[in-house]
Amino acid sequence: MGSLKSVFGSKVTLDAAVIKHVLKRHPEMKGLRDLKGSISLTITSPDFVFEGRYGENIAARRIEAGAFKDKWMMAPYEEYGRVKTAFIASKVEKLLKRGILLWKRE
Repeated sequence: MGSLKSVFGSKVTLDAAVIKHVLKRHPEMKGLRDLKGSISLTITSPDFVFEGRYGENIAARRIEAGAFKDKWMMAPYEEYGRVKTAFIASKVEKLLKRGILLWKRE
């Protein structure tokens, strides 16, 4: 589907298998007008990037409009790898408290 660039400058792949996985595991995501675009934007222009539990990074971007307005698109991914999944979260405060913040939009 495509190659993206993370805020750390590494190539990250978003492929059709991930989109299929997201829609299967998170059917509420069908409510997004442009799922691929939303995930891509989260990786390339996040508000925060956290360290995940399993060596991945988790990009977080606030959703500005639509059915999920003021919620967060979360996209775990591997630097120089691929997007693993994506989901909607109500808050990022838990990650801010327990997770290691790797990057923040200024």
